[in-house]
Amino acid sequence: MEEALQPMKRNKSTEMLRPDMSEAAAGDEAGLTMMVKPRRNCLNLVLCGSRRAEKTSAAEAILGQTDLHPASKPSESVKHQGEVCGRLVSVVELPPLYEKPHQEVMEESLRCVSLCEPEGVHVFILVLPVGPLTDEDKGELQTIQDTFSSRVNDFTMILFTVDSDPAAPDDDNFVKKNNKIQELCQSCGGRYVVLNTKDRKQIPELLEAVDKMFSEGSKCFSNNMFTRANIERVSKLQAELQDVKQKLEVKEGLTEDLREKEEEMKKKEEDLKKKHREELKALRAQAEQERKQRVQQLKDKDECMEKEREKRKKESEEEAKRQRKKEEAQQQQWKQKLEDKEKKVQSEKTQRENAEKKLEQCRREMKKDRDIRDKEKDQIWERLLQDQKQNLEDLKQKLEEERTSHRKLQEEYNCKRKKWIYPWFILLFLIIIFLLLYVLMTQRGL
Repeated sequence: MEEALQPMKRNKSTEMLRPDMSEAAAGDEAGLTMMVKPRRNCLNLVLCGSRRAEKTSAAEAILGQTDLHPASKPSESVKHQGEVCGRLVSVVELPPLYEKPHQEVMEESLRCVSLCEPEGVHVFILVLPVGPLTDEDKGELQTIQDTFSSRVNDFTMILFTVDSDPAAPDDDNFVKKNNKIQELCQSCGGRYVVLNTKDRKQIPELLEAVDKMFSEGSKCFSNNMFTRANIERVSKLQAELQDVKQKLEVKEGLTEDLREKEEEMKKKEEDLKKKHREELKALRAQAEQERKQRVQQLKDKDECMEKEREKRKKESEEEAKRQRKKEEAQQQQWKQKLEDKEKKVQSEKTQRENAEKKLEQCRREMKKDRDIRDKEKDQIWERLLQDQKQNLEDLKQKLEEERTSHRKLQEEYNCKRKKWIYPWFILLFLIIIFLLLYVLMTQRGL
């Protein structure tokens, strides 16, 4: 038992990945527009458990924030986002589900999964304090398994939290000393992590454990998977009811009481079917409403970004106009100085040579300033062109990777198809040979 419940491997290094803040710029005649390189998909974590304070403390420790906004209602899920170790992490706090009405449990579970769309839930994290288990903790895990089906065990990790001094002794050994905690960990595939919420150095180790767990499964718990789990649960109940009905019909000489019970069971079955149909209808309607809200939010965000781009473009145009007016005024000023000098030369012949030297020097300065400005403009255009080329190369590389992935999938499909077609051809060929032999033997017998 102790060998099967080894904690997730920790790195002793304290190095943390730095966020990728590189940007690429693209310019036109009106101004400059900043572009950010595409980043990896968001890592979606769902914190479960019967203790709100422990889940909030774990969310703050993971995201490195101490002012997380609470849910509008205590019975609703709340989503937090932040950048951790150079990647975008989404943390959803699922409210306690134990001893809640079935309809409320189903609605809140669907809302929790919907908050993690489109990727779905990467890992469900059951948050427990370092200490003995309570009936609420066990009931919470059982409710989660009943609601999301037994498949949720493949996506679940247990997180034991402690808020002691980071220099205090490690609490990993408490799992090995408690048989009930070992059984709980075993029900989740033996995956658990002990996290000191005051030690930020452990957060990269937690994300490493999550990545390792997700890489082994390579799937996410999506909204479709949640819907299929509920449909399977309804089908299982219907099958059980059908089995009971068949057993009742096998018995001979049913009494009036048995017939009444059969009618009552049929009524309960219809009520149960109606109830589940209404539940599924309500869940689908809620999911559709939330999807429309997210689409509207994305649309509003795009409009806001478009307005910001137009604002920057307008500011760039105004700045260019001001610069041109300034240059024209300066040129006019230089022209006026030149005319004054020429008049002075005509009136004072004795100072002609000095005035011509000053005029030539002024022209050289103008040419030097103009050359410097032209050089700076060329450098800016060259840098923008290089950034655009780099962006184009990144897009080409991504397209090539997608083509390679599609080609591999096509090859796998052709391989599997050949693998099944050839045995059928061989079997058909053997049947034809057998029939020919049978016909020949029959003719010889005649």
